[in-house]
Amino acid sequence: MVQKYSLNEESFVIKVTKRNFFYICIMENLNQCILFSGMSEEEIHKVIGQKLGIRTYKNGDKVISQGDDCNYLYILLEGEVSNSMSHVSGKNMYIESISAPGVLAPAILYAKINKFPVDVTAVGTVRILPIPRVEFTYMLQRTPKLLLNFLQMISDRGAFLSTKIRSLSFGTIKSRIAGYLLEIAAQHGSLEFKIKHTQQELANMFGVTRPALSKTIKEMIDEGLIESNQKSYIITNKRELYRLFRDKN
Repeated sequence: MVQKYSLNEESFVIKVTKRNFFYICIMENLNQCILFSGMSEEEIHKVIGQKLGIRTYKNGDKVISQGDDCNYLYILLEGEVSNSMSHVSGKNMYIESISAPGVLAPAILYAKINKFPVDVTAVGTVRILPIPRVEFTYMLQRTPKLLLNFLQMISDRGAFLSTKIRSLSFGTIKSRIAGYLLEIAAQHGSLEFKIKHTQQELANMFGVTRPALSKTIKEMIDEGLIESNQKSYIITNKRELYRLFRDKN
């Protein structure tokens, strides 16, 4: 009897410990998310609770499809996703990459036509916390700090998308690549980094052919803007690269 009880008790303790450790890891990620900026772990705990339905995706999985209804706020807890916009012709245009911790398309959640404007694809293993819109609305109503963070977030997104649209509409291939490399460098916090996309994937993202992309990257290397070895890049002239992106010649 004693041995059986001891084994059961040990199993119970292990189960609880694993669950608590998992919950602690999630809370640490949420604490770094801009949506919960300035909030303590205790405040986040009160807002989120412990009913966490985490969704896991593998590399290349479609997390969200363009045109899907947006009935949840999707918080990216782990990994990275790539957002691209597809056309009926079959062409894809890269919009941006989002790394955890982050929020997917927050501005669409309360739109009158709340359809996702992009395809969201997992880059590596991805874990996402979906919060139903009704529940998130209640969170905003009872937590002023969360509401302020959310308003700031969607305002920043509006400004970002305005710049992005201008870049994609008026920029050359070279300026688009410059903007992409500067964005990835900022995410890594370093001028030396690796990208996870193949050249064909990059070509699809920018809406150009692979030969045109390869030619432009070679020109940028010859001009001393960057160095490249397969998927590894080094920005060697950040000022000129930024000017190229800004001026969009």
